[in-house]
Amino acid sequence: MVSLSRFAHTYNLDETVTLIHSLRMKPVYLTREIYQSLKAWLDSPRCATIESIPQHIQEEVKELIKCKVLVQSDDEDEQVLHFIRSSIPKPSISVCYFILSEQCNLACKYCFLGNNSADTRKSFSHEDMSVETADKAIDFFIRQLNLSDYKEIRKPMIIFYGGEPLINFTVLEYIATRLNSLRKTENHLENLEMSVITNGLLLNEERLLKLKQLGVQIAISVDGFTEETNNMRVDVLGKPVFTRLLKVLDECKQLDVNISLSVTLSENTIKSTEHIFELIKQYDIKGLGFNIMMSDGSFILPQSYNDKAASFIINAFVKFRELGIYEDRIIRKLDAFAKSQVYFSDCAATSGSQIVIVPDGKVGVCHGCVAGKKYFVSDVSDNKFDARTDDTFLEWSQISPVNNEKCLDCAALGICGGGCPVNALHSKPNGTLHTIDERFCAHSKQTLEFLIKDLYSIILSDGVENEQ
Repeated sequence: MVSLSRFAHTYNLDETVTLIHSLRMKPVYLTREIYQSLKAWLDSPRCATIESIPQHIQEEVKELIKCKVLVQSDDEDEQVLHFIRSSIPKPSISVCYFILSEQCNLACKYCFLGNNSADTRKSFSHEDMSVETADKAIDFFIRQLNLSDYKEIRKPMIIFYGGEPLINFTVLEYIATRLNSLRKTENHLENLEMSVITNGLLLNEERLLKLKQLGVQIAISVDGFTEETNNMRVDVLGKPVFTRLLKVLDECKQLDVNISLSVTLSENTIKSTEHIFELIKQYDIKGLGFNIMMSDGSFILPQSYNDKAASFIINAFVKFRELGIYEDRIIRKLDAFAKSQVYFSDCAATSGSQIVIVPDGKVGVCHGCVAGKKYFVSDVSDNKFDARTDDTFLEWSQISPVNNEKCLDCAALGICGGGCPVNALHSKPNGTLHTIDERFCAHSKQTLEFLIKDLYSIILSDGVENEQ
């Protein structure tokens, strides 16, 4: 019996109907007339075998079977799901967050680490990472790289983070210098990338030039190009910081130091893309990433925010593409869609590829858990630790929409990657790591629909060009 897969989904595009398998992600575009004929055949008793396919839709049916949109047996869908689930990678460390300081000179009102809460700030350590701990942390990271399958390791990456990492610039410089010296002797470090995610206010000419010399990429947090869009970014005294940041950006430009932007999508930011474009053009930004705000007990977002943020990212991507600018979040989904490869995780923690090391040397899974140190399961002095076999790392590595029964009927299953387990944990009463992060439902569904329509417009455009 030929039937639609449980993973089949339909989209209407003017006079065209698109069918797509959510785990195969190869859209098949049919004319409305062909689709109606297909639907009539599937609804008839004649669809028991492929031999009964009406001649005028034979090619389309064969293509739909090839793309798994149509199945020929009851267990075909389960076989596909079992194969996809068995392909989820186990922990293989390639990323290390160095939390150089848990303290921060800002108290952004939406801070997912908890700097927006006086009570949470009390739980942050006042001791910055020492050189001694940094040395052990470097060795610990290299051991995890060596334990991982070399062929499976993505390009290794060090991310200097906080708090505000530039509070402890001396140790940042020490770590980067030592890692650069190890590139020749440690095979896994040959292509190492290093970056610092900072609010930028502690940057100056000397530090900018030193980071450039060390090969440390700089990502500066900002919410837009106006005081209004940055009104949630305040220092610990509650004072706005945007004008101070602009002076830093001016200095980066004058010194020819390339920077990227980490843009948090506040409700003011998503009202218009124009402010972001002004910032990008003025400072010649080549790359950026959008961050969808997270809710917690002290900061609650309206449901409408999720849809608006998703639309903002797509609209911005269309403009960025024309300018040759890279936006990280949507590109990851585009890459999965273009390659027809399931995107298991949108987070290095849930892909089992990252470790986080805090100033006292504790090692955990997620930098969003620094305040309470939950899911910190080891220490840099533990020479026997292996993330591949640790229960916590194994659990996190299996957090994926394809393992969540509530996600299986979603059209965006294959490109979603899920959201943030920490946000899921705190966004609802009795939440767990496996609760759905609903921010990403809107983002993934809207992105998939955009990609399907965008691909179709490209196909039509190529067809017109070929005719000419």
